Amino acid sequence: MNDLSLQKNSSIDFYNKIPTFDRFSDLMDDGNYKPVPDDWIVVLTDIQGSTKAIAENRYKDVNLLGAASITAVLNRLKGFNVPFVFGGDGATILVHESHLSHIIPALEATRRLGRESFSLEIRIGIVPVKEVYARGGVIEVARYAASPKATFAMIRGGGITIAEKLVKAQGSENSFLMPDRSSLDPEYLKTAFEGLSCRWNPVKAKRGEMLSLLVMATKGDKNQTYRDVVAKINGVLNAESNPITFEKIDRSFNPKNFVKDVQVHAVGQGILGKWFRFLQAFYQASVMGILLRLKASIGDFSAEGYLRDLAANSDTQKFDDVLRMVRDCSTNERNAIEQYLKSERAAGRLCYGLQSSNVAMLTCLVFQLDNHVHFIDGGDGGYALASRQLKEQLLA
Repeated sequence: MNDLSLQKNSSIDFYNKIPTFDRFSDLMDDGNYKPVPDDWIVVLTDIQGSTKAIAENRYKDVNLLGAASITAVLNRLKGFNVPFVFGGDGATILVHESHLSHIIPALEATRRLGRESFSLEIRIGIVPVKEVYARGGVIEVARYAASPKATFAMIRGGGITIAEKLVKAQGSENSFLMPDRSSLDPEYLKTAFEGLSCRWNPVKAKRGEMLSLLVMATKGDKNQTYRDVVAKINGVLNAESNPITFEKIDRSFNPKNFVKDVQVHAVGQGILGKWFRFLQAFYQASVMGILLRLKASIGDFSAEGYLRDLAANSDTQKFDDVLRMVRDCSTNERNAIEQYLKSERAAGRLCYGLQSSNVAMLTCLVFQLDNHVHFIDGGDGGYALASRQLKEQLLA
Protein backbone atom coordinates (compact mmCIF):
# COMPACT_ATOMS: atom_id res chain seq x y z
CA MET A 1 0.00 0.00 0.00
CA ASN A 2 2.98 2.32 -0.25
CA ASP A 3 1.55 3.99 -3.34
CA LEU A 4 -1.41 5.06 -1.23
CA SER A 5 0.54 6.21 1.81
CA LEU A 6 2.49 8.68 -0.30
CA GLN A 7 -0.66 10.47 -1.45
CA LYS A 8 -1.30 13.32 0.92
CA ASN A 9 -3.16 16.52 0.15
CA SER A 10 -5.92 18.51 1.81
CA SER A 11 -8.64 16.95 -0.31
CA ILE A 12 -7.68 13.32 0.33
CA ASP A 13 -7.34 13.94 4.06
CA PHE A 14 -10.47 16.06 4.50
CA TYR A 15 -12.41 13.46 6.51
CA ASN A 16 -9.71 13.15 9.19
CA LYS A 17 -9.82 16.91 9.72
CA ILE A 18 -13.49 16.98 10.66
CA PRO A 19 -13.94 17.32 14.46
CA THR A 20 -16.01 14.60 16.14
CA PHE A 21 -19.18 15.06 18.20
CA ASP A 22 -20.36 12.58 20.82
CA ARG A 23 -24.03 13.45 21.48
CA PHE A 24 -26.40 12.07 18.87
CA SER A 25 -28.85 14.85 19.71
CA ASP A 26 -26.28 17.19 18.06
CA LEU A 27 -26.72 15.30 14.79
CA MET A 28 -27.97 18.30 12.81
CA ASP A 29 -25.69 20.99 14.21
CA ASP A 30 -24.21 22.80 11.21
CA GLY A 31 -20.79 23.08 12.81
CA ASN A 32 -20.36 19.30 12.77
CA TYR A 33 -20.55 19.01 8.98
CA LYS A 34 -18.10 19.68 6.17
CA PRO A 35 -18.83 19.49 2.42
CA VAL A 36 -17.27 16.57 0.56
CA PRO A 37 -14.73 17.84 -2.01
CA ASP A 38 -15.85 17.45 -5.61
CA ASP A 39 -12.90 15.17 -6.46
CA TRP A 40 -14.37 12.40 -4.31
CA ILE A 41 -16.52 9.44 -5.40
CA VAL A 42 -19.75 7.97 -3.99
CA VAL A 43 -19.72 4.15 -4.03
CA LEU A 44 -23.12 2.52 -3.52
CA THR A 45 -23.74 -1.20 -3.10
CA ASP A 46 -27.07 -2.95 -2.69
CA ILE A 47 -28.20 -6.54 -2.88
CA GLN A 48 -30.59 -7.54 -5.64
CA GLY A 49 -33.25 -9.99 -4.51
CA SER A 50 -32.80 -9.15 -0.84
CA THR A 51 -36.59 -9.26 -0.29
CA LYS A 52 -36.72 -12.87 -1.49
CA ALA A 53 -33.68 -13.76 0.64
CA ILE A 54 -35.34 -12.22 3.70
CA ALA A 55 -38.50 -14.23 3.04
CA GLU A 56 -36.28 -17.34 3.02
CA ASN A 57 -34.93 -16.38 6.47
CA ARG A 58 -31.52 -15.41 5.04
CA TYR A 59 -31.19 -11.95 6.51
CA LYS A 60 -27.91 -12.87 8.15
CA ASP A 61 -26.56 -13.49 4.63
CA VAL A 62 -27.94 -10.13 3.50
CA ASN A 63 -26.28 -8.32 6.42
CA LEU A 64 -22.95 -10.02 5.77
CA LEU A 65 -22.97 -9.02 2.12
CA GLY A 66 -24.08 -5.51 3.02
CA ALA A 67 -20.97 -5.15 5.18
CA ALA A 68 -18.62 -7.02 2.83
CA SER A 69 -17.99 -4.09 0.48
CA ILE A 70 -17.09 -1.84 3.43
CA THR A 71 -14.65 -4.43 4.75
CA ALA A 72 -13.00 -5.07 1.40
CA VAL A 73 -12.62 -1.36 0.59
CA LEU A 74 -11.16 -0.54 4.02
CA ASN A 75 -8.69 -3.42 3.65
CA ARG A 76 -7.53 -1.99 0.32
CA LEU A 77 -7.19 1.52 1.75
CA LYS A 78 -5.28 0.70 4.93
CA GLY A 79 -3.88 3.90 6.36
CA PHE A 80 -6.76 6.02 5.07
CA ASN A 81 -9.89 6.85 7.00
CA VAL A 82 -12.94 7.16 4.72
CA PRO A 83 -16.65 7.75 5.42
CA PHE A 84 -19.01 4.77 5.16
CA VAL A 85 -22.54 3.88 6.27
CA PHE A 86 -23.92 0.34 6.61
CA GLY A 87 -27.52 0.14 5.40
CA GLY A 88 -28.46 -3.46 6.14
CA ASP A 89 -28.71 -4.73 2.56
CA GLY A 90 -26.05 -2.43 1.17
CA ALA A 91 -23.59 0.33 1.95
CA THR A 92 -22.52 3.86 1.10
CA ILE A 93 -18.77 4.54 0.89
CA LEU A 94 -16.94 7.74 -0.05
CA VAL A 95 -13.42 7.59 -1.51
CA HIS A 96 -11.05 10.00 -3.20
CA GLU A 97 -11.00 9.71 -7.00
CA SER A 98 -7.31 8.74 -6.96
CA HIS A 99 -8.22 5.64 -4.93
CA LEU A 100 -10.97 4.43 -7.23
CA SER A 101 -8.85 2.14 -9.39
CA HIS A 102 -7.33 0.65 -6.24
CA ILE A 103 -10.67 -0.37 -4.74
CA ILE A 104 -12.15 -1.88 -7.92
CA PRO A 105 -10.78 -5.35 -7.01
CA ALA A 106 -12.45 -5.03 -3.60
CA LEU A 107 -15.80 -4.30 -5.23
CA GLU A 108 -15.31 -7.13 -7.72
CA ALA A 109 -14.51 -9.49 -4.86
CA THR A 110 -17.72 -8.46 -3.10
CA ARG A 111 -19.73 -9.18 -6.24
CA ARG A 112 -18.08 -12.61 -6.57
CA LEU A 113 -18.69 -13.37 -2.88
CA GLY A 114 -22.37 -12.68 -3.39
CA ARG A 115 -22.62 -14.97 -6.38
CA GLU A 116 -20.47 -17.90 -5.26
CA SER A 117 -21.24 -18.09 -1.55
CA PHE A 118 -24.78 -16.74 -1.30
CA SER A 119 -26.27 -16.88 -4.83
CA LEU A 120 -27.10 -13.18 -4.60
CA GLU A 121 -26.31 -10.37 -7.03
CA ILE A 122 -24.81 -7.10 -5.83
CA ARG A 123 -25.41 -3.90 -7.73
CA ILE A 124 -22.45 -1.52 -7.51
CA GLY A 125 -22.76 2.15 -8.36
CA ILE A 126 -19.91 4.63 -8.78
CA VAL A 127 -20.97 8.29 -8.89
CA PRO A 128 -18.50 11.20 -8.90
CA VAL A 129 -19.43 13.80 -6.30
CA LYS A 130 -19.11 16.46 -9.02
CA GLU A 131 -21.99 14.75 -10.88
CA VAL A 132 -24.16 15.08 -7.78
CA TYR A 133 -23.21 18.73 -7.35
CA ALA A 134 -23.96 19.41 -11.04
CA ARG A 135 -27.53 18.29 -10.35
CA GLY A 136 -27.93 20.63 -7.40
CA GLY A 137 -27.16 18.06 -4.72
CA VAL A 138 -25.23 18.59 -1.51
CA ILE A 139 -23.12 16.03 0.35
CA GLU A 140 -21.88 16.99 3.79
CA VAL A 141 -20.16 14.66 6.26
CA ALA A 142 -19.83 14.66 10.04
CA ARG A 143 -18.06 12.27 12.43
CA TYR A 144 -20.10 10.87 15.31
CA ALA A 145 -18.02 9.34 18.11
CA ALA A 146 -20.23 6.53 19.42
CA SER A 147 -17.42 5.73 21.86
CA PRO A 148 -13.83 6.85 22.41
CA LYS A 149 -12.76 3.99 20.10
CA ALA A 150 -15.38 4.09 17.33
CA THR A 151 -16.38 6.91 14.99
CA PHE A 152 -19.11 6.66 12.36
CA ALA A 153 -19.79 8.93 9.39
CA MET A 154 -23.05 10.89 9.22
CA ILE A 155 -24.03 12.15 5.75
CA ARG A 156 -26.61 14.83 4.94
CA GLY A 157 -27.66 17.20 2.16
CA GLY A 158 -29.71 14.98 -0.15
CA GLY A 159 -26.79 14.17 -2.43
CA ILE A 160 -26.71 10.46 -1.59
CA THR A 161 -30.37 10.21 -2.60
CA ILE A 162 -29.50 11.79 -5.97
CA ALA A 163 -26.60 9.35 -6.42
CA GLU A 164 -28.94 6.41 -5.70
CA LYS A 165 -31.37 7.61 -8.36
CA LEU A 166 -28.55 7.85 -10.91
CA VAL A 167 -27.41 4.31 -10.13
CA LYS A 168 -30.94 2.89 -10.30
CA ALA A 169 -31.87 4.64 -13.54
CA GLN A 170 -33.15 2.20 -16.15
CA GLY A 171 -31.06 1.22 -19.15
CA SER A 172 -28.13 -1.07 -19.84
CA GLU A 173 -26.01 1.92 -20.82
CA ASN A 174 -26.08 3.40 -17.30
CA SER A 175 -22.56 4.80 -16.93
CA PHE A 176 -22.86 4.94 -13.13
CA LEU A 177 -23.04 1.16 -12.79
CA MET A 178 -19.73 -0.63 -12.32
CA PRO A 179 -19.16 -3.05 -15.23
CA ASP A 180 -19.02 -6.75 -14.47
CA ARG A 181 -15.37 -7.80 -14.64
CA SER A 182 -14.95 -11.53 -14.26
CA SER A 183 -11.18 -11.69 -13.75
CA LEU A 184 -9.88 -11.60 -10.18
CA ASP A 185 -6.73 -12.96 -8.54
CA PRO A 186 -7.74 -16.06 -6.49
CA GLU A 187 -5.02 -15.26 -3.94
CA TYR A 188 -6.55 -11.85 -3.32
CA LEU A 189 -9.90 -13.43 -2.44
CA LYS A 190 -8.26 -15.18 0.53
CA THR A 191 -7.63 -11.86 2.28
CA ALA A 192 -10.22 -9.51 0.75
CA PHE A 193 -12.66 -9.78 3.66
CA GLU A 194 -10.29 -10.20 6.59
CA GLY A 195 -11.93 -8.72 9.66
CA LEU A 196 -15.52 -9.41 8.59
CA SER A 197 -17.16 -11.65 11.17
CA CYS A 198 -20.62 -12.82 12.16
CA ARG A 199 -20.00 -15.29 14.99
CA TRP A 200 -22.33 -13.75 17.59
CA ASN A 201 -25.90 -14.91 17.97
CA PRO A 202 -28.74 -12.41 17.48
CA VAL A 203 -29.35 -10.29 20.57
CA LYS A 204 -32.80 -10.80 22.06
CA ALA A 205 -35.04 -7.88 22.97
CA LYS A 206 -35.42 -7.39 26.72
CA ARG A 207 -38.24 -4.83 26.60
CA GLY A 208 -40.50 -6.56 24.10
CA GLU A 209 -39.30 -5.89 20.58
CA MET A 210 -36.41 -4.65 18.51
CA LEU A 211 -37.63 -1.72 16.44
CA SER A 212 -35.90 -0.84 13.15
CA LEU A 213 -36.78 2.74 12.27
CA LEU A 214 -36.16 4.85 9.15
CA VAL A 215 -37.18 8.51 8.83
CA MET A 216 -36.76 10.85 5.86
CA ALA A 217 -37.72 14.52 6.13
CA THR A 218 -39.61 15.70 3.06
CA LYS A 219 -40.60 19.37 3.40
CA GLY A 220 -39.87 22.52 5.33
CA ASP A 221 -36.80 22.83 7.57
CA LYS A 222 -35.56 19.25 7.22
CA ASN A 223 -32.76 19.63 9.74
CA GLN A 224 -35.27 20.80 12.35
CA THR A 225 -37.52 17.85 11.51
CA TYR A 226 -34.69 15.44 12.29
CA ARG A 227 -33.91 17.30 15.52
CA ASP A 228 -37.55 17.00 16.56
CA VAL A 229 -37.71 13.29 15.72
CA VAL A 230 -34.57 12.48 17.71
CA ALA A 231 -35.83 14.54 20.66
CA LYS A 232 -39.22 12.80 20.58
CA ILE A 233 -37.69 9.31 20.44
CA ASN A 234 -35.30 10.17 23.29
CA GLY A 235 -38.29 11.43 25.27
CA VAL A 236 -40.25 8.22 24.77
CA LEU A 237 -37.35 5.83 25.38
CA ASN A 238 -34.57 5.61 27.95
CA ALA A 239 -31.06 4.18 28.23
CA GLU A 240 -32.45 0.64 28.40
CA SER A 241 -33.56 1.00 24.78
CA ASN A 242 -29.98 0.51 23.59
CA PRO A 243 -30.27 -2.76 21.64
CA ILE A 244 -26.68 -3.86 22.27
CA THR A 245 -25.33 -3.85 25.81
CA PHE A 246 -22.80 -5.99 27.64
CA GLU A 247 -25.59 -7.70 29.55
CA LYS A 248 -27.72 -8.42 26.47
CA ILE A 249 -25.02 -10.01 24.29
CA ASP A 250 -25.71 -13.73 23.78
CA ARG A 251 -22.53 -15.63 24.70
CA SER A 252 -23.85 -19.11 23.80
CA PHE A 253 -21.81 -21.30 21.46
CA ASN A 254 -23.38 -21.84 18.01
CA PRO A 255 -21.32 -23.76 15.40
CA LYS A 256 -23.78 -22.70 12.68
CA ASN A 257 -22.26 -19.24 12.85
CA PHE A 258 -18.91 -20.68 11.74
CA VAL A 259 -20.49 -21.87 8.50
CA LYS A 260 -21.10 -18.20 7.62
CA ASP A 261 -17.46 -17.50 8.42
CA VAL A 262 -16.45 -20.18 5.92
CA GLN A 263 -18.79 -18.82 3.25
CA VAL A 264 -17.14 -15.40 3.53
CA HIS A 265 -13.50 -16.28 3.99
CA ALA A 266 -13.12 -19.48 1.97
CA VAL A 267 -14.86 -18.28 -1.19
CA GLY A 268 -13.20 -19.88 -4.21
CA GLN A 269 -11.30 -22.41 -2.07
CA GLY A 270 -11.55 -26.19 -2.09
CA ILE A 271 -12.86 -28.47 0.63
CA LEU A 272 -9.58 -28.46 2.58
CA GLY A 273 -9.45 -24.67 2.63
CA LYS A 274 -13.04 -24.52 3.85
CA TRP A 275 -12.40 -27.08 6.61
CA PHE A 276 -9.31 -25.20 7.75
CA ARG A 277 -11.30 -21.97 8.00
CA PHE A 278 -14.09 -23.70 9.93
CA LEU A 279 -11.63 -25.17 12.44
CA GLN A 280 -9.87 -21.82 12.79
CA ALA A 281 -13.16 -20.05 13.57
CA PHE A 282 -14.17 -22.86 15.95
CA TYR A 283 -10.89 -22.58 17.84
CA GLN A 284 -11.04 -18.79 18.15
CA ALA A 285 -14.62 -18.89 19.39
CA SER A 286 -13.77 -21.66 21.87
CA VAL A 287 -10.93 -19.62 23.35
CA MET A 288 -13.21 -16.57 23.64
CA GLY A 289 -15.88 -18.68 25.35
CA ILE A 290 -13.42 -20.09 27.86
CA LEU A 291 -12.05 -16.64 28.69
CA LEU A 292 -15.57 -15.31 29.23
CA ARG A 293 -16.57 -18.16 31.51
CA LEU A 294 -13.39 -17.87 33.57
CA LYS A 295 -13.37 -14.05 33.42
CA ALA A 296 -9.74 -14.44 32.43
CA SER A 297 -7.33 -12.51 30.22
CA ILE A 298 -4.48 -13.31 27.85
CA GLY A 299 -1.84 -10.63 28.11
CA ASP A 300 -3.55 -7.28 27.60
CA PHE A 301 -6.65 -8.88 26.10
CA SER A 302 -9.74 -9.19 28.27
CA ALA A 303 -12.73 -11.03 26.83
CA GLU A 304 -15.13 -9.07 29.04
CA GLY A 305 -13.45 -5.83 28.01
CA TYR A 306 -13.87 -6.82 24.37
CA LEU A 307 -17.61 -7.37 24.86
CA ARG A 308 -18.00 -4.01 26.58
CA ASP A 309 -16.20 -2.37 23.66
CA LEU A 310 -18.41 -4.34 21.25
CA ALA A 311 -21.50 -2.80 22.82
CA ALA A 312 -19.99 0.70 22.84
CA ASN A 313 -18.64 0.47 19.27
CA SER A 314 -21.98 -0.43 17.65
CA ASP A 315 -23.78 1.74 15.07
CA THR A 316 -27.23 1.57 16.66
CA GLN A 317 -28.12 5.03 15.27
CA LYS A 318 -26.87 6.80 12.15
CA PHE A 319 -27.73 9.13 9.30
CA ASP A 320 -27.19 9.11 5.52
CA ASP A 321 -30.01 11.32 4.19
CA VAL A 322 -32.19 8.92 6.20
CA LEU A 323 -32.29 8.67 10.00
CA ARG A 324 -31.69 5.01 10.94
CA MET A 325 -32.16 3.54 14.41
CA VAL A 326 -32.54 0.16 16.08
CA ARG A 327 -34.15 0.29 19.53
CA ASP A 328 -35.17 -2.22 22.20
CA CYS A 329 -38.60 -1.00 23.26
CA SER A 330 -41.97 -2.00 24.65
CA THR A 331 -45.06 -2.25 22.46
CA ASN A 332 -46.50 0.86 24.11
CA GLU A 333 -43.31 2.81 23.39
CA ARG A 334 -43.32 1.66 19.78
CA ASN A 335 -46.96 2.69 19.44
CA ALA A 336 -46.19 6.14 20.87
CA ILE A 337 -43.34 6.62 18.37
CA GLU A 338 -45.47 5.39 15.48
CA GLN A 339 -48.38 7.68 16.37
CA TYR A 340 -46.00 10.65 16.46
CA LEU A 341 -44.55 9.74 13.07
CA LYS A 342 -48.04 9.30 11.61
CA SER A 343 -49.01 12.80 12.72
CA GLU A 344 -45.79 14.27 11.33
CA ARG A 345 -46.37 12.49 8.04
CA ALA A 346 -49.93 13.81 7.91
CA ALA A 347 -48.44 17.29 8.36
CA GLY A 348 -46.24 16.64 5.34
CA ARG A 349 -42.94 16.87 7.21
CA LEU A 350 -41.64 13.31 6.78
CA CYS A 351 -42.04 9.73 5.62
CA TYR A 352 -41.00 6.72 7.66
CA GLY A 353 -40.63 2.96 7.82
CA LEU A 354 -40.93 0.66 10.84
CA GLN A 355 -40.20 -3.03 11.29
CA SER A 356 -40.37 -5.03 14.52
CA SER A 357 -38.55 -8.20 15.49
CA ASN A 358 -37.58 -9.93 18.72
CA VAL A 359 -33.84 -9.72 18.00
CA ALA A 360 -31.08 -7.45 16.70
CA MET A 361 -28.40 -8.74 14.33
CA LEU A 362 -24.66 -8.09 14.71
CA THR A 363 -22.18 -8.00 11.85
CA CYS A 364 -18.65 -7.34 13.07
CA LEU A 365 -15.66 -5.68 11.50
CA VAL A 366 -12.62 -6.67 13.57
CA PHE A 367 -9.26 -5.53 12.23
CA GLN A 368 -7.51 -5.92 15.57
CA LEU A 369 -8.65 -6.82 19.08
CA ASP A 370 -8.57 -3.13 19.99
CA ASN A 371 -9.85 -1.89 16.61
CA HIS A 372 -13.36 -3.11 15.89
CA VAL A 373 -16.77 -1.71 14.98
CA HIS A 374 -20.12 -3.49 14.80
CA PHE A 375 -23.02 -2.99 12.41
CA ILE A 376 -26.48 -3.40 13.92
CA ASP A 377 -29.75 -4.21 12.20
CA GLY A 378 -33.09 -5.57 13.34
CA GLY A 379 -33.90 -9.21 12.72
CA ASP A 380 -36.46 -10.59 10.26
CA GLY A 381 -35.70 -7.97 7.62
CA GLY A 382 -34.84 -4.96 9.77
CA TYR A 383 -33.85 -1.92 7.75
CA ALA A 384 -34.60 -3.61 4.42
CA LEU A 385 -38.29 -4.17 5.24
CA ALA A 386 -38.62 -0.79 6.94
CA SER A 387 -37.24 0.68 3.71
CA ARG A 388 -40.12 -0.84 1.74
CA GLN A 389 -42.65 1.04 3.86
CA LEU A 390 -40.62 4.23 3.54
CA LYS A 391 -40.53 3.92 -0.25
CA GLU A 392 -44.26 3.25 -0.42
CA GLN A 393 -44.93 6.45 1.52
CA LEU A 394 -42.57 8.44 -0.70
CA LEU A 395 -44.42 7.23 -3.80
CA ALA A 396 -47.92 7.76 -2.37
